[in-house]
Amino acid sequence: MKVEVSPNFKKHARKTILSIFVFAFTYILLLVLAIGLTIGFTLFGLFIFASKPMFLTGVLCLGLIASGLTILFFLLKFVFAQTKTDTSHLTAITAQDEPQLFALIDEIVNEVDTSFPKKVFLSHDVNASVFYDSTFWSMFLPIRKNLQIGMGLINVVTQQELKAILAHEFGHFSQRSMKLMSYVYHVNQIIYNMLYKNEALDNTFEKWGNVSGYSAIFIGISVFIIQQIQNILKYLYEYINLNYLALSREMEFHADEIAAHVAGSKALADSLLRLGFANHALEYVLNFYEGKIPEQVRSNNIYPEQSFVMLLLGQKNRYQLENDLPQIQLANLKKYDKSKLNLDNQWASHPTDEDRIKALQQINIVKNETNNAPAMALLTTDGAIAQQISDKLFSGVQYEQVPGILEIESFKAQFTDRFNKYTFDLKFNDFYDFNNPILKNELPAPPIQEGLSFEILYADSRAELIYELNSLKNDKYVVEAISNGEVKLKTFDYGGKKYRHTEAYELLQKIEGDIVATERLIDGYNHQIHHYFTQLSDSMNRREEYDRKYYDYAAFHKTFDEYHSLYDEMSKNSEFIFKTTPFAEIEVKLSDLKKREPRFKNKLRKLLELPSATQDMDETVLSSLNTYIHNDLVYFNTNQYKEENLAIMVSAISEYKKILDNNYFKKKKNYLDFLLELEQNKK
Repeated sequence: MKVEVSPNFKKHARKTILSIFVFAFTYILLLVLAIGLTIGFTLFGLFIFASKPMFLTGVLCLGLIASGLTILFFLLKFVFAQTKTDTSHLTAITAQDEPQLFALIDEIVNEVDTSFPKKVFLSHDVNASVFYDSTFWSMFLPIRKNLQIGMGLINVVTQQELKAILAHEFGHFSQRSMKLMSYVYHVNQIIYNMLYKNEALDNTFEKWGNVSGYSAIFIGISVFIIQQIQNILKYLYEYINLNYLALSREMEFHADEIAAHVAGSKALADSLLRLGFANHALEYVLNFYEGKIPEQVRSNNIYPEQSFVMLLLGQKNRYQLENDLPQIQLANLKKYDKSKLNLDNQWASHPTDEDRIKALQQINIVKNETNNAPAMALLTTDGAIAQQISDKLFSGVQYEQVPGILEIESFKAQFTDRFNKYTFDLKFNDFYDFNNPILKNELPAPPIQEGLSFEILYADSRAELIYELNSLKNDKYVVEAISNGEVKLKTFDYGGKKYRHTEAYELLQKIEGDIVATERLIDGYNHQIHHYFTQLSDSMNRREEYDRKYYDYAAFHKTFDEYHSLYDEMSKNSEFIFKTTPFAEIEVKLSDLKKREPRFKNKLRKLLELPSATQDMDETVLSSLNTYIHNDLVYFNTNQYKEENLAIMVSAISEYKKILDNNYFKKKKNYLDFLLELEQNKK
């Protein structure tokens, strides 16, 4: 298959080639200088010792020789390094295991005109990639790649979409520039090795320092020269990778075009849009079972559960179904991202999904014959391998006893119950997902409007305003970082207009003004809604009940920030526990933490006294919280931590936030559910 590369592709390929040559030249120059330095140090040391043989000149001679050899070793040690990918979490499969899947891979390999992978592995996640073990010599010797396919990916695509995804991966290896990728990869490994993998060198310095006090002088010389080399390498790393990453983004577009020629533009675009959503569904399943660990319960097969959750989330988001899979449109993603900020991310290895999909839509390659059967049907024995991968995933969890299996129907019932318990009704149209219906005193009550309805109060335009506010706040954070110099950019786009970095502060003022105006508009809507339901509850003789529901929630909202700031305070002031800290500093920090504990324990006690606060809490957790509240625990004794007591305190801080958040959500949901009840029962 011949797919022409773009002019941009060629331009960035040339720049990448040049950057590799610059690195090679610089490295050879450094190596020659290091050899010269080693020879010079050796000759000078021998000259000094020969001129006046004695212990001191002998130490000086050996120190200079060792210093030169150390610098030379630093520049050559990467040659013996090897990067081996850990495959223990993967499941290797063969053509005998999965003949249909291998037949598809073989078909793609032939069509793309590339080599068959050395090995094929299945993982548990929503991903597909190619990897290989590498050494320095891999730059000069041919090496076969391995293919990794996520079962979580196979489970959520059609066979046509899987063909497109795999064609994209193999499309990279039909590119002549892939050799450049290999060179850049190894150049990065070389630089990384010299910057960060210096354990052997550090051990040498330590042993050297134990031999004699004079060694400190030569260690200092070696370290100083090595640090100067590392400073040069840091500049080279940035120069090489900024050029290469620009090429990498072009390579992604090119591999997408190859995949489109193999399987069609639509198949790849549809899968790109769905994979993030599918990963979100799988994370929901895994988080569900993480919460089931105290109950000693696990899944038999997480993939039917992933499918169920994906359909449930799809229903919540009102996604259309096609081939029994949610179809996500580009507009669906833009619904949540209203950002006006457009930054040229020079450090991104991939273009955005939006840019990739627009490019696929532009080339618009249509395949008349498509196989839209589930990709899972390619696997033998109804995907028994999926159960095997699930078993491997749960084998890493430490259960106190042999866990029970939660059957799929029980999972569906329990997950749906929990999902409904912690989500707001779809009728609110996502208006309250990031908006708290609290009346702001500074706003006057809105005038009475005739013709207001529930549908108008929760119209799409109002829900979208919530996401617009979130995007404005995110934009403010980034523009603030540009203004402060934390993000270094010469220019950037905002709302279709180009700004210089010196104009960021002025733009920041505008964004802050937009935030205030948007918040006031949302607050006005909250007042309008409150007024609507006040009138409705009056007409139904339920005003007192309505006020009680609202003020119960509003009172908790009022204290929420105080409670949450206490959690932040305790978390921040206990961070030192997880770091290497001198004994004297530990004593000081624990003393400070102890002063904060009485107030924290008092708030924790009040949270536990809330109705239903402990309803779903494991007895072990509740016992641990009571131990923490009612005892003055010792966390450090002489020169060691009391690990058991520390675990109790850390657990208490974590549970405090969980109880706080859960109760806030329950009170908010209780209030909103009452609004629905009023609306549904009105005459």
